[in-house]
Amino acid sequence: MRLTIWEALLKLSAEGAYSVFTVTIVLFLLPSSLLLAAWAWRGSELEAREGMSQDWRAYCSTAALVTAGCATLLELAFFFSWFHNGGSPHGMTMPSPGLWKFLGKIAACILVASIVLSAFGKGNWRLLILAWAASLAFVAYAIFMLDLD
Repeated sequence: MRLTIWEALLKLSAEGAYSVFTVTIVLFLLPSSLLLAAWAWRGSELEAREGMSQDWRAYCSTAALVTAGCATLLELAFFFSWFHNGGSPHGMTMPSPGLWKFLGKIAACILVASIVLSAFGKGNWRLLILAWAASLAFVAYAIFMLDLD
C-alpha cells in the first residue's frame, strides 16, 4: 500500500505533539530549497559578469535574498512558538503569550520587503523569489490545514 506525500504528512501529524514540529520542518523544505536555488542562480549570473563593477541592483539582489532567508527563519520560529504555546489555527483556543505574537508580523513585513527588493534586483532568479513567497504562503496554509485534521 503506497501513501501519497499528503497522506504521510497527515499520518505524521496525528501521531503526537512532536510530530507537528516534524511536519513543519518537512514542509519548510520547499521554500528553503527554492531560496537556495535562487541564491545559486544569482551566483552563476554574477560569475558570468565577473570583472564588471557591481551596481546598486546587484546589492538589491543580495539584500533581497538575505531578507528572504530571514523571513523564512522567522516564519519557522513563529510556527514553533505558536505550537509550543498551545496554538490552534482554527481559533478555538488562543495560545499563551509568547514570541509568536510579534514574530508573525515581523516575518510578513520582511517577506514583503524581500519581494520589493527583488523587484529592484537584476536577473531571472527573481522568478524563484516569487515562487518562494508563494510556497511560504502555501506552507503556512498547509500547516494550519494539517492541524485542523
